Amino acid sequence: MTPQARIWVYRVLYFLLGLFAVAYPLLPLQFSPARFSSPDLLFALTMVWIVRQPQSAPFLLVAALALLADAVLMRPMGLWAVLMLISSETVRFSYKSIQDRGIIAEFTLIAALLLAMVVLQNLVLWVSFSQVLEFAKIVQFVILTLASIPVILLFLHYVVRVRKPDSRNRPDRLGKIR
Repeated sequence: MTPQARIWVYRVLYFLLGLFAVAYPLLPLQFSPARFSSPDLLFALTMVWIVRQPQSAPFLLVAALALLADAVLMRPMGLWAVLMLISSETVRFSYKSIQDRGIIAEFTLIAALLLAMVVLQNLVLWVSFSQVLEFAKIVQFVILTLASIPVILLFLHYVVRVRKPDSRNRPDRLGKIR
């Protein structure tokens, strides 16, 4: 398979997994009311995917899925989508240094971005006199989303086979081979 065809296959796969991540909180898996807020699987999927295959999750595809998630999950339209786009582009900009440092640096960056997104979202909601999320719900959301990242990472690595590119014996941006 050519590299261009592989990128398109990964894009379609990311889109389908993103649709599942958007639809998952709506699935009737329980008959009793949910006590816990559901994790943001789209955020976790997008961040982990961009570290592994940044060219197969383009900006417009991430934006479309994030806006769809805002509309379907009845969140303030566009607020979480903009924050997610900023975070995804931050990860995309620094993915090479994240790949070199390992899984701990990747998880730390994603956790810091998620915390910043939650704080900025509540700040914007508070400034606009909208209803702010409760602190307990925020903590549950952050913990569940961060707990879903290793599961998604293992799923992408072993089931879907989306892996980091091999950077050994390839020139870096200055032309030096490591």
